[in-house]
Amino acid sequence: MLPILSTRRLIIAAGLTVVASGVAAVLIVRPPFGSSAKSSDGYEVLVGAPAPTAGAQVAATVAPVPAKQPDSCGPAVDGDYLAVNQILSYYGNPHVPAMGILGELEPDRLVEQLKQHAGTYDALNGPLGVRPALHFVHATAQPEPGPDGLYLQYEARSTLTRYINLACRHGLLIFIDLQIGRSDVESEVEKVLPYLGQSHVHLALDPEFTMPAGEIPGEAIGTMDAADINAAQDIAQRLVEERGLPDKILVVHRFTDDMITNSELIEDFPNVHLVIDMDGFGPAEIKQVKYGWYAAPAEYSGIKLFFRQDPDLMSEQDVLTLEPDVIIYQ
Repeated sequence: MLPILSTRRLIIAAGLTVVASGVAAVLIVRPPFGSSAKSSDGYEVLVGAPAPTAGAQVAATVAPVPAKQPDSCGPAVDGDYLAVNQILSYYGNPHVPAMGILGELEPDRLVEQLKQHAGTYDALNGPLGVRPALHFVHATAQPEPGPDGLYLQYEARSTLTRYINLACRHGLLIFIDLQIGRSDVESEVEKVLPYLGQSHVHLALDPEFTMPAGEIPGEAIGTMDAADINAAQDIAQRLVEERGLPDKILVVHRFTDDMITNSELIEDFPNVHLVIDMDGFGPAEIKQVKYGWYAAPAEYSGIKLFFRQDPDLMSEQDVLTLEPDVIIYQ
C-alpha cells in the first residue's frame, strides 16, 4: 500500500522544539501504513491513513457537468464578495479521515457542524458575513509514480460530484484542491474545468506537492512558480468570460518562502480572487508570525487551522484578530 503524503505539514517553533536560526523550521512526518476498502463507486479507497494502490488509480478525465444558474447554489461570488464576507471551510478527503475533518464526519453531520461553526464566527466578526465551504482534496500526491508517472491519486468522479451537490443543496461553496505531483498546473486544472462551470465551485492549489523532474512527493517540499499560478488564474478567467459565470476564487497554500517562486510576478485577474493561505500545523505563535510573512501581504489572505495537530489551537477570537478572508480547518 502507498502512504498518503498530505498530513505531514509541521511547523516547529525555534526555541520550543528545535532551534532553526531564530525562524520557524519545517519537518517532514510520514503517516503510517494501513488497509484499504472498496467505496460504493467500486474504487479502492482509503481507510485511515493509507492510500490506494497504484493499480486502483481513478482516471483523471472528467465528464462535463452542467453549469448551475448563478443563484441556484446560494449567493454568487462577485467583485466585492470578500470585502463583506469571510469564508469558513472544512478540508479533507471523504475516504481519508487522517487528511482532515471532511473525511472524519458523515456528510450530513459535516454540514451541521460546519454551519454551527460558521455561526460562531458570524457572532464574533462584526458586520462581516460568513459563508461556509467544503475543501475537497481531489488529486493527492503519492510516493510512487503510478501508471501515468504523475505521482497522483484521483478521487472518484462520482464522489466529487456527490460533494459538489451536497454543497449546492446547503448553499455552501466548495473548493477542489489539487496537488500536482509530477504533472503540471494547467493540465490538472483543465481536468476539473467542467466542475468549475458551477457557480459555487472554486479551486485550490498545493505547491507543497508540485514536484520538479527527479523529485518525489514527500521527500522534499515542492514549489510552484508565479507563472503556474497565473496560468491557473487565466484558465479560470477565460471560463468566467466564456460562460458568463460569477467570479472564481483560487486558494494557494504556502508555509515556506520557496513554495511560491517569483511571487512578485503574480498577476491580477479581474474575475479571479487569489487567496494566499498560510498552511502548516504548529504552535499558534509561529502560525501568526508566518501568516504575517506569507498571507497578510496578499490581496486576500487565508489561514489553516488543524483540529488534531495544532498543539494550541487558536480560538475563533484569536483567528479573527488576523483578519483573514478565508479560514480553513483540517
